[in-house]
Amino acid sequence: MLTDKVAIVTGAGHPKGIGRAIAAKLAGEGAIVVLTDVEAAWEGLQTGSDALRADGVNALCFAMDVTDSDQVKLVLASVAEQLGRIDILVNNAGIGGGSSELLDTQKQDFQRALDVNLLGTFNCCQAAVPYLLSNPVHDHQRGAVVNIASLCGLGAIADIPIAYTASKFAVVGLTKAMALEYADKGIRFNAVCPGAVNTAMREQLFARISQEQGISPQQAQDMEDATIALGRGAEPAEIAASVAYLAGPSASYVTGLAMPVAGGMAAGL
Repeated sequence: MLTDKVAIVTGAGHPKGIGRAIAAKLAGEGAIVVLTDVEAAWEGLQTGSDALRADGVNALCFAMDVTDSDQVKLVLASVAEQLGRIDILVNNAGIGGGSSELLDTQKQDFQRALDVNLLGTFNCCQAAVPYLLSNPVHDHQRGAVVNIASLCGLGAIADIPIAYTASKFAVVGLTKAMALEYADKGIRFNAVCPGAVNTAMREQLFARISQEQGISPQQAQDMEDATIALGRGAEPAEIAASVAYLAGPSASYVTGLAMPVAGGMAAGL
């Protein structure tokens, strides 16, 4: 259980996204949950936090662009001031990244994927760690960080944007480097590497493949589902369950892990 732990979840504005499911799962484990996302997702953030509060959860929401380090620092300072501490950080905010083909990839798309997926994770970790270090040690722990990488961070998969793949490989590397640095200081860093997940991002992938290959979105989905041992994409709640495990006391001896949660889908090349 995560009773009264203060957990920040980035990218939690979309009602059917992984971030929202993570927030709900952590809340169900007893955590005080802080939902964040970009300003454009403010309505979704409010709806999500209102729904949690209606269920008796202590929940807050903040507009926060993870690519803006100053904004990240201000929001985390506000969280610490209002709630007294930060125990868990889940870096879920992420975007796609343009084309899956090198020569068709635009530099701005590549840079944007790095800015959000990698630099955003870095910004949030750098801002959160001082607060985690200030927590008292309990059962050898001060806090936990879970970064949402991707199965594409473990192996390149056909038709996935190359910028996305590169950024998620980097998230895994960043996670491991931080895990090593803070292992003796009571902060655990782990990464969850989802495969296919039934979110808006997956729908966008099928729409792009449909256009590029002249097939229907359903045919594109059927092709991907055929590569998954369990024969289907995950639901966001299934990813959230793995995040809650890594953030909680049951994973007290787990750090530096990049855990595939992919239904038996191969990580690729």
